Amino acid sequence: MKMNKILSGMAAAALCCTAFVSCTKNFDDYNTNKHEATFEQMNTDDNFFRAFFMQLQRSVIFFRDGTYLDSDYQIMYNLSADTWAGYFAPTLGRVPSTGNFYIIDGWTRSLWANKYNYAMNAWNQLDQYCADADRPHIAAIGNILKVTSMHQVADAYGPMPYSEVGKAVAPKYDDLKDIYHQMLSELDEAVEALTDFAVRNPGAKIMAENDFVYGGDPVKWAKFANSLRLRLAMRIVYAEPDLARTEAEKSIAHVYGVMTEASDIALMPSSIVPHHPIEEINVNFNDADTQINANLDCYLNGYNDPRISKFMKPASDGKYHGVRNGIEPAGNKWDNYKNAAGRVSAPNATLYRLVWMNPAEVWFLRAEGALRGWNMGIDAKTAYENGIAASFEEWGVSGADTYAANATAVPAAFVDNAGNNGAAAPSTVTIAWEEGADFETSLEKIMTQKWIALFPNGSEAWSEYRRTRYPKLLTVAINESNGIVDDNLQIRRIPYPVSEYSTNAKNVAKGVALLGADNAGTKLWWDKKD
Repeated sequence: MKMNKILSGMAAAALCCTAFVSCTKNFDDYNTNKHEATFEQMNTDDNFFRAFFMQLQRSVIFFRDGTYLDSDYQIMYNLSADTWAGYFAPTLGRVPSTGNFYIIDGWTRSLWANKYNYAMNAWNQLDQYCADADRPHIAAIGNILKVTSMHQVADAYGPMPYSEVGKAVAPKYDDLKDIYHQMLSELDEAVEALTDFAVRNPGAKIMAENDFVYGGDPVKWAKFANSLRLRLAMRIVYAEPDLARTEAEKSIAHVYGVMTEASDIALMPSSIVPHHPIEEINVNFNDADTQINANLDCYLNGYNDPRISKFMKPASDGKYHGVRNGIEPAGNKWDNYKNAAGRVSAPNATLYRLVWMNPAEVWFLRAEGALRGWNMGIDAKTAYENGIAASFEEWGVSGADTYAANATAVPAAFVDNAGNNGAAAPSTVTIAWEEGADFETSLEKIMTQKWIALFPNGSEAWSEYRRTRYPKLLTVAINESNGIVDDNLQIRRIPYPVSEYSTNAKNVAKGVALLGADNAGTKLWWDKKD
């Protein structure tokens, strides 16, 4: 039973009690459901805090948890961001699909609906309890979780309800710029509160038994919040460069700093997520609903990247092959594009973990900041090479130094192992850092290696691709957007759910006005690179 439903039931019971003129001395015995916990029982040892705290963690990236299923992950992430980031290609047999840039409301509305119903509902409840009970340290982690979860929605759709969620029946749509300003402010306040708690209570933990990520360590949470602030700061670099630099440098300068060690990684452990949803989608859904994308084929094979065996399984010829987005097999025959036929590579999802943010991403953020002349506490080259080393360490492979020094390997052309959808190599970018190279050459190196290191976090990879235009990705084989989505720019955002036009029409109209148009080719506020 969901906690908010329990609360509603208790409130109703309380109102019924006040309606009685008198009560007998045995009223409590007669009117207590002995099979359901009372409010006082549930609140023992902060049970309400714990319930919503755990729900918020589960909502950052959805997985099978008793409320949601692997199929929910599929339509929230795999058929959108994971696909558009160039990580996976849908082979579920439906043509056209999101792989063709064809928007299907029943799929694309899912992220919006579930984030508001699950994540924001939990945050509203937790935040209210924290205010009533004066628990700013718990509220701080709650705000970090809210930002971690909801910036995915903001980066997918654009203007959306944020500041009034939980305060209005039909909340207004905030401008994406205002949402980012609020999220950065929330992270600032969270870091301050956690720092204060850690200083005043050395060694103390916060909700340790219910913290799946850091075991209640306030210092780890502060480092994660600083790292998240660095991520969001870099996201707005082309829209508000001065604010981006200020927020980024603030994160680095903080006493606890940002992620640097493997133990800093933010993820849901295997004890909570026994298998990554991609494994179920690939193995059990219609004999494989998703395959490794051709873009990974090009980059990992071209670079002879040792992480390739961690990301995917070889086909029956012992080699690694991908699937190009937007293919439409003759007669809608997909068998040759499914790993069961041995013609393409399946995801090696038994090795995947549900990662929110890893140290490698943070090193690459610092590399980009240093490239831009910001004070990142390190030079761009060293941060770049640290990012590669951190990713190799995360995936348990050796040879990072040799890989990072490779100045000749380039992405390979795509050879369609199961059809006629081959394509030229998407880029000629090499791996080794080049002192004196121009800005865009260096940025492409950083973003290409960052894209590899982010795998399989498609939500973040898609946002960074849109922000920087890197890595360069193959165009889709067949574009079914009716001219709305440019072949080269690819999908820029997810249109609003159709249901918003009937349930919150006035406010969604304001959101559309802020965007200029509600379609998949419309750029978001931070998508300003020429």
